[in-house]
Amino acid sequence: MRLAALLLLATTAPGLALDLSQCRRITNPSYGGEARHQAMAGDWASWIEWWSQGGVYTDLKVADCGDQRLMTARMREENIKDRRFDRRTASMRAFETYAGRAPAFYDLNDLAAAMDRVAEDVRVEPMLREVCACAALHPDARGGLDAFALE
Repeated sequence: MRLAALLLLATTAPGLALDLSQCRRITNPSYGGEARHQAMAGDWASWIEWWSQGGVYTDLKVADCGDQRLMTARMREENIKDRRFDRRTASMRAFETYAGRAPAFYDLNDLAAAMDRVAEDVRVEPMLREVCACAALHPDARGGLDAFALE
């Protein structure tokens, strides 16, 4: 029993080992979540955030864990802001093209400019707290951010 409790603590407590697969989860019961987390070159990570209550959206999230910044691009939306679009295919194509660059040329502002041509509501912001993918892949890059914890 003690071993099980220690294993549970080790996989859920802030600052302790977290596996990237644990980041795929429902964040709001049956209405929203995160999926398709992946490591990118350098200390970057990406994932999809989705929502489906009273409207639908799909956002691409890309984190520069080392610089503690986050790019968000709305790829799909229905009935959120009285608009309807689905640019997931074009957005993922643009993202994959960008991700194929040499890591030395990665820059969130450049990625945001590329995504702005195909997605909506593209923005780059400082992370206010550590995100799951960064906690799993680059826990040493947390700096002064509050540690991510699975809830």
